[in-house]
Amino acid sequence: MQLKASTRELLGKRSRRLYGQGKLAAVVYGHNTKPTALELDRLEFQKVFVKSGRTHLVDLVVDGGRTEKVLVREIQTHPRRLGPIHVDFYQVNLEEKIMVEVPVHLVGESAAVKRGDADVLQPIHMLRVECLPSDIPAAFEVDLTPLEEIESEFRIADLNVPKGVTVLLDPEELIVKIVHKREMKVEEEVPTAEAAVGAEGEAGVEGEEGAEEAAETKE
Repeated sequence: MQLKASTRELLGKRSRRLYGQGKLAAVVYGHNTKPTALELDRLEFQKVFVKSGRTHLVDLVVDGGRTEKVLVREIQTHPRRLGPIHVDFYQVNLEEKIMVEVPVHLVGESAAVKRGDADVLQPIHMLRVECLPSDIPAAFEVDLTPLEEIESEFRIADLNVPKGVTVLLDPEELIVKIVHKREMKVEEEVPTAEAAVGAEGEAGVEGEEGAEEAAETKE
């Protein structure tokens, strides 16, 4: 996947002005790499992000010249605007291992749940792993079909982990359990990818973006 970007000056072109132009403020940084301020087409980024998420490498073409292998590290949004207003890219070294979070996707259906006797309890939705950038799994799939009975469990040790990938959690950590409906505890709603993006933005924008957004809030 390829994404075009151009360098920008830190002063004079803030996120609000770029947003009005259909652009998106961004920064790329990485190990032994000086942070560089960028701007890119907002809609083009959103199309790429739908496919790449946070686990697929993106070819970031800067100023029509050099191409950098990057991951989307952070997305900031604004509560009064649709879509992102700032993106952080992390430039990777293909020969150095990095730590990333990989989503857990549930597939199939438990017979107990299908009968209406049980619910699915999923304490873990993301797994932190260490691997080379080219080995990052898109997701870990957990098939619920074998979990036919109530009290059936699936732990990290049961995962099919690709070669070269290390899960940085206790193998005995519980990922999924089939529980009686009456035992299902009310937990905090786990945000979807889109909601998580919004939460990041509401947490505040750092640096030059933070000052601007704070000023807008007072208006």
